[in-house]
Amino acid sequence: MKISERWQAIKYRVFTATLILLLVTSIGLSACAEKEIVIGALLPITGDLSSAGESANTSLEIAVKDINGYLSEVGFEKRLRLIVEDTETNPEVALERLKYLKAEGVRVVIGPGSSAEVNEVKEYAEENDILLISHSSTATPLAISGDNVFRFVPDDTLQGEAIARLMWEEGYKAFVPMWRDDVWGGGLFEATKSSFVKLGGIVIDGVSYTTTPSTPEDFSVELESLNSKIDHTIAQYDVDSVAVHLMAFQEVVTIFNQAQNYPNLAKVKWYGSDGTAVNQELISNEQAAQFAVRVGYPNPIVSEVLTEKSELIKQQIREKIERDPDVYSLVAYDALWVATKAYLAAGEKTPDALKKAVRQEAKQYTGVTGWAFLNEAGDRKFGNYDFWTVLEENGTFQWKRVAIYRIDPILPGKVIYIR
Repeated sequence: MKISERWQAIKYRVFTATLILLLVTSIGLSACAEKEIVIGALLPITGDLSSAGESANTSLEIAVKDINGYLSEVGFEKRLRLIVEDTETNPEVALERLKYLKAEGVRVVIGPGSSAEVNEVKEYAEENDILLISHSSTATPLAISGDNVFRFVPDDTLQGEAIARLMWEEGYKAFVPMWRDDVWGGGLFEATKSSFVKLGGIVIDGVSYTTTPSTPEDFSVELESLNSKIDHTIAQYDVDSVAVHLMAFQEVVTIFNQAQNYPNLAKVKWYGSDGTAVNQELISNEQAAQFAVRVGYPNPIVSEVLTEKSELIKQQIREKIERDPDVYSLVAYDALWVATKAYLAAGEKTPDALKKAVRQEAKQYTGVTGWAFLNEAGDRKFGNYDFWTVLEENGTFQWKRVAIYRIDPILPGKVIYIR
């Protein structure tokens, strides 16, 4: 059976009576007056998260095609139109692009991708009755009940727990952090620190850094400081008990290229985050990739739900971008389905009606990333984490999944290694 035919069959099984009922009974006179369903998207197609932005953009293109195909099949005349804007992974640009979407009459937006961008635009979104449904923002400080931000991934409390548990179980008693100084990096550092200290570990005063699109990246000052801290720490705890936890985006390539100039930095194991997991730019840069292999560098990211549905969407994305997509692109696919269904269900499209509809649709929606149920703060409630690391095989560098962190609501989380 062809992919298109298999996916057709899956759609009939998954999106059945719920959407049909919405189309028949939930669309008021105001919705009938609209010629189309217009939803916006703020994506980092360029900038520090361009690898993830390209993947998410492709996923949303597929989602639009699938949604409009389904609307046609059930006899609904309106069609979804998605307006995609490039944020350049820049919070200020994200705000400008959201203002443009507001002028276009957009009330529901997929994205932004980074937590720094969400933090920048959320006040404007609330003042202008716009709902944000981010597919990849995870910063713990943004887990706020009652705001206009929904996030279809768990907040970083769980990611910090996963990283801390892996470091501890691998025998590391102290770590030195290096983090991107924004709401995401700072929040993830605090989450990891809290979990690691509870396990009995020591967190050394680390190094933060800022990045600006207009200036060349040079981390020599920060890396010199990190090198010195590592020197002091391994003298106290021994080299086999000390690790580095790096919380970065695409600047990881520059950091790793420059880190090779400092002898202590290659002596210890490094751990990463979802900001660099399965990043294409890292494995495309030989020098940086070699450093990643040398220091281990496992990176957690929300686990994929390995089903026929998810593989079908991944395969379609692969055909367009010629590489494996990250899981957040699949989250974007599900987010657009929920956003469309919520838009249809909300009737008059007031903020309260839209928020209620998003929660309700997420509660009953199971898509390519599994159940989309949201917690009190409007973030995805459930999720495990996969750890990916860079390996060299047959002369090429690639990401490989090496461990899973399974979260239990009652018992401590468990690390499962993949042989």
